[in-house]
Amino acid sequence: MSDSSHAARSITFEAISELKSEGYRTARIAGSYRLFDLIAWKGTEILFVVVRRTRTAAITGYADVVRDLSGFVQEKSVPGTVQFWLYRSNSWFRYLILPGGALPVKGRTA
Repeated sequence: MSDSSHAARSITFEAISELKSEGYRTARIAGSYRLFDLIAWKGTEILFVVVRRTRTAAITGYADVVRDLSGFVQEKSVPGTVQFWLYRSNSWFRYLILPGGALPVKGRTA
């Protein structure tokens, strides 16, 4: 296992822990062609979460990912809310994915 895959897996488990602390149940999605890293649910609320770790990049460094996710939201292909989580400088930066882009929902904005 490479250091980068270990770090990616580690940050996914950090996100699961964060979601569980907020009362969500979670399922991790595996596979190289997955669109989302996690699905979380609490009652009737469903979250589809993409998790990334970076040392320097802001969300603008993930414009292609945000564009692709926004397309799914616009097409109403996902039966829930889509979020993009960016872990940087020991902080989570969460974004709600909308048909036209991303909106910060918790924590500092990058």
